[in-house]
Amino acid sequence: MPYKTNQDIRSTGNPWVPSIDAFKGGSLSGDIQCDYLIIGAGFTGLSIAYNLLKQFGQEKKVVLIDSHTLGSGASGRNSGMLGPGIGAPFHRLEKKFGPEKARTMFQHTLDAVDSSIALIKREAFDCDLTVGSQFKVSTNSSNDQQLRLESDALHRNGFELNTYDEHSVQAIVNGPRYRYALEYSNTATINPVKLLRAMADKITALGGEIILNSACTELEEGHAWVGKKRINFERAVISTNGFSHSLGIQKGRVIPVSTSLMMSSPLSEQQRQQLALKTENAVIDNRKIFNYFRLTADNRLIFGGGAPFYSTSGIIAEQRRGSDGPGSVYQELSAGVNKYLPGLTGLHIEKVWTGTIGVTLDNFPVISSYRKSIDSVIGWCGHGLALSLAYGAAYAQQQKESSSQAGLYWHRKKAPYLSPIPLLPIASNSYIRYLNIMDNLRGG
Repeated sequence: MPYKTNQDIRSTGNPWVPSIDAFKGGSLSGDIQCDYLIIGAGFTGLSIAYNLLKQFGQEKKVVLIDSHTLGSGASGRNSGMLGPGIGAPFHRLEKKFGPEKARTMFQHTLDAVDSSIALIKREAFDCDLTVGSQFKVSTNSSNDQQLRLESDALHRNGFELNTYDEHSVQAIVNGPRYRYALEYSNTATINPVKLLRAMADKITALGGEIILNSACTELEEGHAWVGKKRINFERAVISTNGFSHSLGIQKGRVIPVSTSLMMSSPLSEQQRQQLALKTENAVIDNRKIFNYFRLTADNRLIFGGGAPFYSTSGIIAEQRRGSDGPGSVYQELSAGVNKYLPGLTGLHIEKVWTGTIGVTLDNFPVISSYRKSIDSVIGWCGHGLALSLAYGAAYAQQQKESSSQAGLYWHRKKAPYLSPIPLLPIASNSYIRYLNIMDNLRGG
């Protein structure tokens, strides 16, 4: 057993933040005018701002605002794993949408990973980029069958992926319960906060303005208010993901949910041999309530997943104070390590933390025109790292061509409705419990 009590944890809160000095941003001293206003300073907002500035240069004034600090939502609190996938396993996409649409969807996510890596390399963003492979693994006979169906469907549709049986999986990672694996090559891992900072610095160097700790309190055609200060814009983009309900966007449809992670001290050489995972690789299992893990550049284990939970206002406040990471999160994640990586001994956990993502009932994002002059890009459902980094280029191109957003399933007016706002905590947590029960019935 690598864990004993909660006292083993040195601290809670986001472990990425100490790796850089905090980005300060500008300030809003009065009313301003801009061509593009972007609300939300996570990867979606930064990507849109960066690409608009690259597309139009000094011709357009681009302003980005956020109610808190840079990347204070999911962007600055995730695992830093850049990988493909959206909505559902590929064989289910094929069944629901047909082969052609399923291929288009999945290829879009592969392209998003490629373009994200290319962006980081092109701009020489210092973010500990490590290119390797992401392995999707099964943990029991039931989800082993599902992963093989997914593998067959991917190969049938022309996606060439390596597969590994139960014996060969152990050469990738020492996980005795892992029975089968799919390899997504040319994926990557990063330090997300370093990338946020690098992108923010680039945006300001290009002439963009980033204003933090400035909540949008009212939004209408052509105007936004930050308290009593007015921002006039030609076009606005809402990129607030799991916090969009505060603006009245997709209420009861894009749900704020917390995911959990923990980070260890640097592994010893013996522990690295026990784990048998290369630094450039990452692992994610294919259960409904799943775990995932990777190594950092300095050989720390990041292990995440487990049952998510509804992000109440109190939970979000704790995340922003850096006091999140309750004992129940620690216990669930440590149980996951004990179960799936039993050979890894003597592990010391330094940080446990959570982060709020935006989730929809069908696991697809929502990209739409909220109003005539306002677009929204939200609900990434935990797949936002690569997709949001890639989206900005498409948006900037649409603005140059004055074209509409269309073509992909998630370019839609609204996500499926779950419940009224007052019932969302109960409805969300009940649905998560149902998924957990289904996993347990299938062998965990």
